[in-house]
Amino acid sequence: MKREGSLSETPGVLRICHVLASVGEKGGLEKNVIELANRQAELGHEVSAVADETMRAYFSDKVNFVPHPMSGGRLNLFNLRALQRRIVSTKAEIVHAHANKAGQMVRWIRRGLGNMKRVATVQNIKRSAKPFRDYDAVITASAQVRDSLGGIPATVIWNSIEPPPEGTKEAALATNPPWLGGGEPVFCTVGRLVPAKGMDLLLEAMAQVPGFKLWLVGDGLQRPELEEIIAKHGLTERVWMAGHRDDAVGLMGCADLFVVASRNEGGPYTLAEALHMKVPCLSTKVGFAPEFLPEEALMETHSVDELVRGLRFALEKPDELRERMAGAYQLVAGEVTLEAMTRKVLEVYRR
Repeated sequence: MKREGSLSETPGVLRICHVLASVGEKGGLEKNVIELANRQAELGHEVSAVADETMRAYFSDKVNFVPHPMSGGRLNLFNLRALQRRIVSTKAEIVHAHANKAGQMVRWIRRGLGNMKRVATVQNIKRSAKPFRDYDAVITASAQVRDSLGGIPATVIWNSIEPPPEGTKEAALATNPPWLGGGEPVFCTVGRLVPAKGMDLLLEAMAQVPGFKLWLVGDGLQRPELEEIIAKHGLTERVWMAGHRDDAVGLMGCADLFVVASRNEGGPYTLAEALHMKVPCLSTKVGFAPEFLPEEALMETHSVDELVRGLRFALEKPDELRERMAGAYQLVAGEVTLEAMTRKVLEVYRR
């Protein structure tokens, strides 16, 4: 009789169960999990996803979706027992928990998972590494996150994407976004309008640095606050509040510079997308940005003064910045792809 948790009957095929605790949101974390699970299923692995019903539509039909209500308390005993039953029902060899809540829940029920091997992915820097102890393997989205885990061994695997298809930039250009071809360069930033993304800090810095226009792409609860900052500093003629755009990656490709101003960040996906589009970038020192960008293009977090410094450098030495980006473009093209991420994760599983 085949023991539950031992290797699959089909050589090379793994039985994998992803656990995602998000409810209704598809941000960078969720995108990473969904694309990874879908790609693993395309490769022929037996993939399940235990997640909230609101996430079902994002997963491929090849993924066995097992709904579990994720809005309940992470330490609720009845919730944990139900989660355990659903994970066990998948007969997985590998249980892969994503981010803090799922990591903590799977850790609590580890003794009820039998011989299943447990893997956790950590996206952001953690004050406490406790939810990720007792795992067979830990993956982090950046070296910064790995170093925040207090010595827990971890493998760095960057959040990755499919490279944008040909014509992405041209499709965005066809919508006639403002200010292209004018006398001033156009900078772009993309993200949900929430405090973590630092859009407010970027606008405050922009008020001190004339000489460029800004496309601010995204929507969220912080929009009224950002509009107040724009009005206060008289930036109405310099900032385009573009809202949510399906062609955000194409807009990045049209811009002269892409800016990440985040206070904290796991990826960020947008930086990888901009680098795939071969656009010069500035970023605060979040996620994998320090592993990709030259020192001159990096800024400390939570600092308007640092953003001012970075923006001035980009305006005063654009040729130097472009030259220094060559290594980042090459690294992203080779290593920050869905294929590379999937291969590296499967290597962790097999170890």
